[in-house]
Amino acid sequence: MKKLLALSFALALTFPATVCAAETVVPAKDLERIDTLAAGVDKSLPEYTSNAVSEIQGAEDITAVASGSDLIIAGEETNATCIVDKVDLGAIAYARNKAAEVGGDMLATVKLSAPGVNHGDAQVVLAVAGVKAGDAVSVFKCVKGKWEAVDVMAVADGSVTIKFDAQGIYTLIG
Repeated sequence: MKKLLALSFALALTFPATVCAAETVVPAKDLERIDTLAAGVDKSLPEYTSNAVSEIQGAEDITAVASGSDLIIAGEETNATCIVDKVDLGAIAYARNKAAEVGGDMLATVKLSAPGVNHGDAQVVLAVAGVKAGDAVSVFKCVKGKWEAVDVMAVADGSVTIKFDAQGIYTLIG
């Protein structure tokens, strides 16, 4: 049985497989505008809408966010990576409502994930354009349709370190 399992793993690594991704659904009225924007940065429409370069009405003033380092687990930097994905306009509107509720401005809203990571005591350093050390930044995550406060561990020039205890949608409010 072990030999059969080892052989199947070896074959899986030997033969390439096609990886398919779901297509992005774009309203027809925005398709031409987004297609033009995609051509302007020399990308195909699916490639453009799957990257955080999309300029969509209602999302023009959102701060750029990226993973600033590998995940910190139990106080040690690891080689685990946090994936930062963009969210749809509905999530952005919901985050802006939360920002207004707490008296701040939404800096960004992103979907964070880290496949295969035990999130119990993880932290992630997010590279956030325009943030300065000492800025008052609060972070919330969306859990079952409700915003919950997230511990902000540090705010430095260009980065915010947060407790990362679950995958999901996070909003940064300044």
